[in-house]
Amino acid sequence: MKVALVDDEERIRFGLAKLIAQAGCDCEVTGVYAGGQELLSDIDRLDADLLITDMKMPNMSGLELIGKLRTLRPHLRFAVLSGFDDFHFAREALRLGALDYLLKPVDTGELAALLEKAKRRLEEEVRDNRPIRPEDGLRLLSFGDAETVPAPLREEASRWLEETGTFRDHYAVFVAHGGGAGGSRDVLAAAEAWHREWLAELRDDGRAVFAVAIREGDHADTVSELGQTLLRRLPPGFRGRIGASDVYRGAIRLREAYAEALEAVRHAWYGDGAAAFECHARLPRRSETALPAHPVVLLDRDFREAVSLSDTDRALAILRDWLADAFRGQPAWAELKSACETVLAFAGGSPAEQAAAADPERFPDRESFMSAYLRAVEESFRRQRGDKPENRVIETVKAYIQRHYAEELELSRLAETVYLTPSYLSKLFKTETGETITDYLISVRIEHAKALLRGRNGLKTYEVGERIGYADPAYFNKIFKKVAGCTPKEFRDRVRR
Repeated sequence: MKVALVDDEERIRFGLAKLIAQAGCDCEVTGVYAGGQELLSDIDRLDADLLITDMKMPNMSGLELIGKLRTLRPHLRFAVLSGFDDFHFAREALRLGALDYLLKPVDTGELAALLEKAKRRLEEEVRDNRPIRPEDGLRLLSFGDAETVPAPLREEASRWLEETGTFRDHYAVFVAHGGGAGGSRDVLAAAEAWHREWLAELRDDGRAVFAVAIREGDHADTVSELGQTLLRRLPPGFRGRIGASDVYRGAIRLREAYAEALEAVRHAWYGDGAAAFECHARLPRRSETALPAHPVVLLDRDFREAVSLSDTDRALAILRDWLADAFRGQPAWAELKSACETVLAFAGGSPAEQAAAADPERFPDRESFMSAYLRAVEESFRRQRGDKPENRVIETVKAYIQRHYAEELELSRLAETVYLTPSYLSKLFKTETGETITDYLISVRIEHAKALLRGRNGLKTYEVGERIGYADPAYFNKIFKKVAGCTPKEFRDRVRR
């Protein structure tokens, strides 16, 4: 961004030029002037995107200069330098359209913020004034956010697109889904075989969207033939689905055509083979079929029993059969995703795994989706087998002790929390941890005692003992020394030195 400076004080204008050069924001000072008249006399050679001018100057004020330049250079942006005593001039400059004002002496942070603001404004104006690319119009009208795109902008993009060869008459929209690495480029190369006007936009999700001209004299099967041509031209390794809309006229209907092409893609997604094409005009006219059974119903039957018995093979077989039934009904992707997320969550899958493996839209076809999904479920089962029920019991008991260590804890009370007999819990705890429940309780209490002794809380040692569950000071001293190797008082003196 190019910046010009106007100030009658040489020290300020050259100091400001130095600060801009040091700002490191890709800005260049292209003109330094001692007053407004000097700048105007050099107006033909003025090359700047932003002018920073002082407010109070001899012969011509900053406001007067801005007023003249608004006519001579309407696209030039302004900012002003101001002292506290001429702030009302700065406020008037803002009314005239100045981006901001800088108080003297200039703060480097405020200067950097002003330059960034001016750069953003310049970029926005360049973007808003550039001609609309056909691809931008296709994106805007096909799958842009209809809620945020103003109607006048949609209408303008539609009129502009209709001046291109693709939209002068009728057209159809094609969507290519999947294809793996380089899949979109493969589809673009294959589309050259159409030998007619077409426009393409590659989406961030890997899909390729085409608008293809339908000429006068084309027949009812032209769209289907174009799709088959595309399939034949794709490389053997391509794996994905292609869908086409009905024939439309008028670019303003691109969103409707795109929705039809995407519906055709979803229908083809359930088909067999590595690559498939479907035309919306040939889809059966029926309402979407729901899943054969709600996931909760499935989980309450054989699947839940298989999981509880750690019978992974049986659980996976049930899921495979359930998915096969779901595929025959061809449910909407959102419905299939919701069901598969529920099942994977029950199997222990993390939210990240659910997002990656339970979303059918991420996969080129049903077979690759089923394989990835069942692998994710199997991996969740594998992790759960490593998390033994015994470990969960011990962690539950430990957590209970951590919360209630200061209370009088009885073994029977602990056993009730995990639905075991006291003798079995005692044996299990010793086997899994190598220590008794009593030893663990003592270690927890002593650690809390140490924390209290380190603090500047004014507690006496016997009060610390009471806080952690030992009402008898002598017993507290004895237990503490046995575990820590010193008395509570000795410990406190040692840590406070």
